[in-house]
Amino acid sequence: MDKPPATQHFSAGQQQNAPPEPSLWFLAILPPADVADRVRAVQQEIADRFGPRKILRIPVHVTLEAPFRLNAEDAARMTEHLRVFFAGQPAFEVELKNFGTFRHSVVFLEVVPNLVLLELHAHTSALLREEHAYIKERSWQQGYTPHVTVANRDVTPQAHRAIWDEFNTRKFYAKFSVQEIHLLRHAQVENHTPTGLPSRGNVWLSHARFGLLPG
Repeated sequence: MDKPPATQHFSAGQQQNAPPEPSLWFLAILPPADVADRVRAVQQEIADRFGPRKILRIPVHVTLEAPFRLNAEDAARMTEHLRVFFAGQPAFEVELKNFGTFRHSVVFLEVVPNLVLLELHAHTSALLREEHAYIKERSWQQGYTPHVTVANRDVTPQAHRAIWDEFNTRKFYAKFSVQEIHLLRHAQVENHTPTGLPSRGNVWLSHARFGLLPG
């Protein structure tokens, strides 16, 4: 999720005719601020002690649908379909408990098994892939194991061993109510370096929030 889209350069005439590059999107559950702050503290500890810090660029989240590309016109239609769909889905609770790992490069907070969340993912995926075919490529995920990542992407095998030696016995618990689902869009924004020079940074912006039925 951290790799920026390829940059292309056009002449003035070409730029007018070139279609916009599809944006990268994903659906996520964003924990409330108090839980997100606790998770971010863990991510920051890992960055400070072991080095990996790319996860700090991404909002604390549980992925509901992994990143996919879609153009602006289709994204607008998809947003409305999702709004109607989620308006009929019940709110639910998520529990985070302790740490897990996979691929020797990812450390995460485990989501306690949750049938409502698994069914919501299955129905959302069917809506996006089968009913409306907004997503045509294969999922980036193999199966669906909901979790909150605390280190990935830039985790070397050596760093992974050190992190897991520390966190495989570390305890963590949080419980929160999920009242809405977020549609996030990957974008490049301009910021300023300490020298005052402008630079481009990659961020995930909340494009839409979809309320669920009150529990």
